[in-house]
Amino acid sequence: MQLYADFRRQHPHTAIPADYVTESGFHLGRWQHRQRVARMLGTLPPHRIAELDAIGFVWSDDDTPLPTVSRIDGKRRRMLTEIAAYREEHGNALVPANYVTADGEQVGQWLYRAVKKWRADALPDDERGPLAVLGVSPSPRPRGPRTSAQRTGSAVRHPGRRPPARI
Repeated sequence: MQLYADFRRQHPHTAIPADYVTESGFHLGRWQHRQRVARMLGTLPPHRIAELDAIGFVWSDDDTPLPTVSRIDGKRRRMLTEIAAYREEHGNALVPANYVTADGEQVGQWLYRAVKKWRADALPDDERGPLAVLGVSPSPRPRGPRTSAQRTGSAVRHPGRRPPARI
């Protein structure tokens, strides 16, 4: 918390970039995001919220209130927690559709369905907010680079045709 307070004193009107690392090597941007997500999910204890408020913690970069997730909706909270963990580990929220946690949670399928609803404008606003905070977007995902075989078509197999014989 001291590093955050120091940053705020030096840069009172500057948003901390998500990838900001202090001179000592601490990932302050990630730490800030984790605090925001924990509060959103209701897992940040009240005394911790009070401590962060006391040092001037900025809960949202654009002054909009942080969305909250109901404690009643346990499955959604679990999925959002898993997406947050995935983002922490991989640096983004591009969870593959076939991603399953070690506990057997089908996070990828859950997220796929949520984004599909979002694209169809059928996902309620109170469900969009937490996903957006985690970095999920209804926009199409970026596709990976194509390999030379895909560009040239040399790897395409035609059923019923035999490859040319090698002499």
